[in-house]
Amino acid sequence: MNRETSIYLDLVRIAAASLVFLSHASWQQNSGGVLWQLQGHGREAVDVFFVLSGFVIGHVVETREHSALTYTVHRAARVWSVALPALLITFALDRAGQSLRPELYQEWCCEAHHGGIWSFVAGAFFLNDIWTHHAPPGSNVPYWSLGYEVWYYVAFGVAVFARPPWHLLGPVLVMAAVGPGIAALFPLWLLGRLCYRLCVRHVPGPRFGAMLLALGIVGFAVYETEAVRYHEIYDPFELTPTRLHDYALDHLVGVLFAVHLLGFRALSATVPGMLDRLAGPARWLGGATFTLYLLHLPLIHALVAVSPWPVTSWATRGLVFMAPPVIVLALAEVTERRKHAWRERLAGLLRLAVRATSG
Repeated sequence: MNRETSIYLDLVRIAAASLVFLSHASWQQNSGGVLWQLQGHGREAVDVFFVLSGFVIGHVVETREHSALTYTVHRAARVWSVALPALLITFALDRAGQSLRPELYQEWCCEAHHGGIWSFVAGAFFLNDIWTHHAPPGSNVPYWSLGYEVWYYVAFGVAVFARPPWHLLGPVLVMAAVGPGIAALFPLWLLGRLCYRLCVRHVPGPRFGAMLLALGIVGFAVYETEAVRYHEIYDPFELTPTRLHDYALDHLVGVLFAVHLLGFRALSATVPGMLDRLAGPARWLGGATFTLYLLHLPLIHALVAVSPWPVTSWATRGLVFMAPPVIVLALAEVTERRKHAWRERLAGLLRLAVRATSG
């Protein structure tokens, strides 16, 4: 992956995380429906995240993470450095918010609906969305995608590092264990891996690359227009004939983004000056996108709960749209920007486990 593509991926990550945040902040119960046009479009951003994840994991496996131990430690540090603090903060914010405005949390934190404390325990091990089970940890609805992505890490790691025939059977067994809902979006993640290999080994020429870049943009614009026209907003957690149609839309978004990304890679050498100026800010902001994704909704709910003004007031809207990004940038300093410390601790624990079992 060249420098220009890496910077561009950071910019895409920032845009996708921001879209998810804005789509939730624009809900009626959070801001009175301001920017309502963005509601329902966070799902496309998650599709982009899945493709990005497969692309990046393909890169690190080919360049840095050459053993099963290294791969496991790095993936665990990346995920748990944000997921565990996010679960603890969500639990604390939800309990505080419920004590102030319980009516705001009836949908999100009802124990019968979201599993209560056990949904947080399951979240630590990414078991919230196994098969037909769907129990987000409290108000942290976006956490569902992590319960998909982690199992893609597991399946891909088995495919890369296991011995024959388990390198083929293992991923199938992993997907069978977690259920058809998670398995249905695995090809979207694998599309990112395929896109990375094409970007490295079969980079198209500039002219064809420009066509691919334009095709991805125009295709996505057409898709969004038609999706709005036909109200293609759906429940992502139910595998039904209608949902199968919606999975096809997920993969269409993924293909369009992969085509766009391949086109950008072909043209990336022509835009180094412009991207170099954005490299510093993109790296810094990109280093907080995972935290923004996993914590923005619990923060929004808590802010609405403590606000003395109605959600339609601009004072509350200012809190909802401005405070979470600022808080997240501060929290990222002790979560994802500290993943190296998490990695060292996890590696130490694994070494102790190996010594204990071998002794």
